[in-house]
Amino acid sequence: MTYSLWSRGRLIGRTDLGFVYRENGCRCGWFHPNELGEKLMPAATGISPAMRAAYEAGKDVLRDPDFLSACDYEHALEMRLHGPNGDVIETEMIGITDTHYLLSIPDPPMEDDWGEPLFTDERELFDPDDEEDDWSMDFESDLPWEEPVEHPRYQILIRLKDHDAIPY
Repeated sequence: MTYSLWSRGRLIGRTDLGFVYRENGCRCGWFHPNELGEKLMPAATGISPAMRAAYEAGKDVLRDPDFLSACDYEHALEMRLHGPNGDVIETEMIGITDTHYLLSIPDPPMEDDWGEPLFTDERELFDPDDEEDDWSMDFESDLPWEEPVEHPRYQILIRLKDHDAIPY
């Protein structure tokens, strides 16, 4: 089923909310903005980067002016979810995340059970002169080669007021 997202009475995109069902009235999926929606995505997706920047700077997120401004911009969009029949589906929250932003976040360093880094230098990961390991660049696999999948740019998360408003 296709659901539409509106901002102040204007259609901004569509989603099938097709990700795996989550409890407590949460539904997720890829979000596909239209032309107007693309223009509004900076306001719709600004909360996560602002929250992360405040956290990394050691600021109180709930008092950080940049985070609060991002929340104001997102809230001003007045996003509403409409069902396939056009009726409004009441939500507690609608959030859109930029997948490119998520992929830009570096992975935290791997740690052992005592919180110590497993590798202190990238050279420890692979040493071509190490005779104990049998490394080969001519590795052959029986598995078929798969091109990397390019996912849509945006993801949507909604929390329904009525947890059963959208079937799962």
